Amino acid sequence: MKAEHVLKLYIENLNDKDSALKYVHSEATFIAGYDTESDRHHFYGTYCGVDGVRKLLSKFEKDLDTQEFKIVKILGDDTSAFAWGRFKHRIRPTNKLFESYWAVICEVEEGKIKYFRGFEDTGALEASFKIE
Repeated sequence: MKAEHVLKLYIENLNDKDSALKYVHSEATFIAGYDTESDRHHFYGTYCGVDGVRKLLSKFEKDLDTQEFKIVKILGDDTSAFAWGRFKHRIRPTNKLFESYWAVICEVEEGKIKYFRGFEDTGALEASFKIE
């Protein structure tokens, strides 16, 4: 299965954590925002393996109420994929909207995502979680 198809299936299954995790390699590295943890936001950091990605997806599930998620394009070959689009999430703890364009790069091995790095407007993410 080509990398772009694996990435598409992973994204399409994000509303069901267990289904999405079927596309995550046991030795996966997923980077959310920044590769190191930060007190700027609890999503940031590197998540390793299926259990690490489960932890990240659990954070998303707890805090994000997805209002819109659009994939504009996915490009790839047998081992690498790149996608971009736009999303809108309501932040459960603050009830604010977080809107951003996004991009993802990933590498696939054995039909599963082994490396994943997402890019979005981290300033808007942080602002949407601030309680005023």
